Amino acid sequence: MSLKIGVMVPRSDMYPALGMDFLNGLKLSFSQSMLPEPQFIIEGIGNATDKSLMKTAEKLVLQENVDITISFCSVFFLDEFVALFNSYRKLLIHVDLGGSVLKKEHVSPYVFHLSLNLCQSAYTSGEWAAKNLGKKVFMASSFYDGGYQMTESFVQGFTKHGGEVVGYYVGISDYKSDDPHRLIEGLQAEEFDFLFALFSFNEGKRIFDTLANSEFNGKLPILVVPTMTDPTIVTENLNVENVHSIASWAFDDESEKMKNFKSSYTQAFENQPNIISLLGYEAGLTVEKCVNSEAGTLANFDDLKSEFTIDSPRGKLSCNHFIESHPSSFKLRKFEFNETQYHNHIKEEIIVEKHEDLYKNFEEITYTGWMNPYICT
Repeated sequence: MSLKIGVMVPRSDMYPALGMDFLNGLKLSFSQSMLPEPQFIIEGIGNATDKSLMKTAEKLVLQENVDITISFCSVFFLDEFVALFNSYRKLLIHVDLGGSVLKKEHVSPYVFHLSLNLCQSAYTSGEWAAKNLGKKVFMASSFYDGGYQMTESFVQGFTKHGGEVVGYYVGISDYKSDDPHRLIEGLQAEEFDFLFALFSFNEGKRIFDTLANSEFNGKLPILVVPTMTDPTIVTENLNVENVHSIASWAFDDESEKMKNFKSSYTQAFENQPNIISLLGYEAGLTVEKCVNSEAGTLANFDDLKSEFTIDSPRGKLSCNHFIESHPSSFKLRKFEFNETQYHNHIKEEIIVEKHEDLYKNFEEITYTGWMNPYICT
């Protein structure tokens, strides 16, 4: 079966080659598949934040007659986006890092939500921390990263097990003009067991540098969101110690699937894969699951969900009742620098259920904060 696939790619300051990284991962997946090489129709969508998304999607469906569309989308327009594909009975793979929690109106038999599950990671971080680090946390967030639902996800997981937030630091919008030592002053003023931090890109590096040169370095357990420890972003040794994160992926995973993915990607594109190329690769695997080659047809996701599994480099992925990807485990990772680069070494595999309580708790919470999907800046 010959496929025509529409791919709607945003831009990102954090990942300036996002479009190419995603397409490289997608193409690598098909190069390893039994399916014929598809035809790709590529559309740029800026920050994926306005209703031009609908026009672009309709163009792909009606004018280009694509079989399936792959796209990022702001959660503020996701209900309309899902409704569009539901109306046309065309398949959509909605790609997201998972900075916000899905709602019931986002469920459709024609839509699969491919996610890195950052809110679930944050919720799991809260649960794990309350059991292993202590019951009192100081939280710190950038003005940007705090505008998503990862903060509240962590708080819900943490307080569910008796945890208490005793202090909070929020950076200002123009972080370059902020004094990061305000964070150190806040830490000095409170008694707590560990720090939970939500920063990304250059601001994250700045916070790490500040902590490394403080009295807390090596003495204070630091738990962070996994985007803060991306070794393609943090490339120099900042000498920060005792940093961990919990994520659905780890490029330092010693599984054959991850090692083969990294070596195949590097050989094909002369570059190391990142989380964006991983998502692209998984999007290709998801498309392959929909294809019935003998019948020459595409199955919808509702028909597939009960037996849906993807053998991804990050492990087995299934899907939950929101038809959203869900990992078989989350990984506790220690952020460590060897002689040349940072690594996220796996210290523990955390097996969790599909976070039904997280979705229930967020169902009545209105979306607020930034319009753009997380890291599409």
